[in-house]
Amino acid sequence: HTYSYPRIVKMIDLQCHTTASDGELSQTEIVDLAIKRGIKALAITDHDTIEGVDSAIDNAINKNIEIVSGIEIECNEYKYGFQKVDILGLLIDYRHKSMVDFTEKVKVERINQKKEIIKKLNNIGFDITFEEVSSIVKGSFGRPHVAKILLSKYPKEFTSIRDVFDKYLGENKSAYAERKNKVPLKQAVNLIKKSGGIPVLAHPGIFKKEDSVELIDIFIDAGGEGIETYYQYYIICPDLKIDKVGNNNMINFYKRIAKSKKLLESGGSDFHGSYRDTMGVTYIPYKVLE
Repeated sequence: HTYSYPRIVKMIDLQCHTTASDGELSQTEIVDLAIKRGIKALAITDHDTIEGVDSAIDNAINKNIEIVSGIEIECNEYKYGFQKVDILGLLIDYRHKSMVDFTEKVKVERINQKKEIIKKLNNIGFDITFEEVSSIVKGSFGRPHVAKILLSKYPKEFTSIRDVFDKYLGENKSAYAERKNKVPLKQAVNLIKKSGGIPVLAHPGIFKKEDSVELIDIFIDAGGEGIETYYQYYIICPDLKIDKVGNNNMINFYKRIAKSKKLLESGGSDFHGSYRDTMGVTYIPYKVLE
């Protein structure tokens, strides 16, 4: 990917992941990379945890970048047929008691989910233990941690972390396990608002177009205030089979929805590290943050 933009441009990234969840870079490393790639404002939105926000803010002091406190909450809306919906909380008070209590509870649930995944992998025939995987976890426990251990132990079986997901760990694959007790949209939205933040529906384009429009309306009814209009579907979601032109069409589609429904816009790289190296690929203007 290329990252060269005119010096006058102020680029932002309002979704990225660090080692506090399933990202590969520490808070120091991700701040330094963002600066190198011309990012002027970066949101730390780790999965169901706020553990990386403080450190990122500390590491950005006296550097030419703003840190936006955030979180990505995994929800469900089963009664409407949505098994997994991701909600971003941006500009949250990450020290708010409600947010801290929620993330501590979810941490236990995520660990139990990974234990179930590892048990399924053992039944399939893979020699992998919970202790092995937990030894590389620095924050919130994610499936990529399991994938990394499998990749290191079975290099002939897998070519990449994505390959592990495609074969075993992706949704509806043989070793996938659903996390129990996921919160519905309204509860996540209320939590984010109670913590002083803005609830944003992440990457709506991962769903079929008509389903995403329905989900956006459900999100609005739950009190949602924004949608992620800028996203790199053509890189992150190969199953969609779209190129950069098709991706721009999707961005414009969701921008029109945001305008018609009076929603705030957001945009992020969903950067995780070398296996999802997307930071700076899509130009997201500073006015989105403003």
